[in-house]
Amino acid sequence: MTFKSLFIKSCYFYRVKVFFKLLQILWRLWFGLIVFGGLALFFPLLWALLLHKSTYKTFHFMCRIWSYIILFFSGFFVDVEFEEELDPEKAYIICPNHVSYLDIPLIFVVMPGVFVFIGKKSLSKLPLFGWVYKKTMILVDRSCKHSSYDAFRRASERVAVGVGITIYPEGGIPHRDVKLQSFKSGAFRMAIEQKVDLLPVTFLDNKRLFPSDHLEGSPGRLRVFVHKPIPSGTYQSEDVHKFKSDVYEIINNKLSDDESR
Repeated sequence: MTFKSLFIKSCYFYRVKVFFKLLQILWRLWFGLIVFGGLALFFPLLWALLLHKSTYKTFHFMCRIWSYIILFFSGFFVDVEFEEELDPEKAYIICPNHVSYLDIPLIFVVMPGVFVFIGKKSLSKLPLFGWVYKKTMILVDRSCKHSSYDAFRRASERVAVGVGITIYPEGGIPHRDVKLQSFKSGAFRMAIEQKVDLLPVTFLDNKRLFPSDHLEGSPGRLRVFVHKPIPSGTYQSEDVHKFKSDVYEIINNKLSDDESR
């Protein structure tokens, strides 16, 4: 093969690579348009629903519908497997691995029952989304011990009235090279003290199909494995670190088994 033919071939592959990169960027922009465009469209309704705590269930239902729309029109379809049937009327401490911006709409689609999130306070500064986020989520500033304590107290109050809590135990989305970041103790301490079942959840495809730290990815199947709940009373206050370690192993083993296939 001559130098000229090699040069022409390399230029062709470069153009194809650039073309697909452009498609990925446009697709990511489309995803953002669906998310924030839908929020702007439904904002008056969401605002009305959030005026009173009594309408939170309706708000939660709207979030679920919105999440279905986001995933469907972005080209995703959900494949969920439950290790054990869940009680939709029961409050759980829900602990998924945190890998992507898809994690929030996907947990709305997958999980039965009503729940709130514990999330980073910094996200409340985003326009429109920040207002809804602040009104519905339990915010925590991880650099402030008082904020963490207050978030823990408010979450405990929600659990006491039958509202589930979703906590990403990693505390944030890890770097692309990290499969599963070390867990923080808050979710496990809360489950023990409030005597609530804890529910590990494994997202298997979110990082690959919609990474958070670079503009790549593609539509496709989002597999979710909902592990069987860990009953309250299984661990005591002195067992928090073992509890945390055991749940870490449950999720990490599922990720490793999937990688080995």
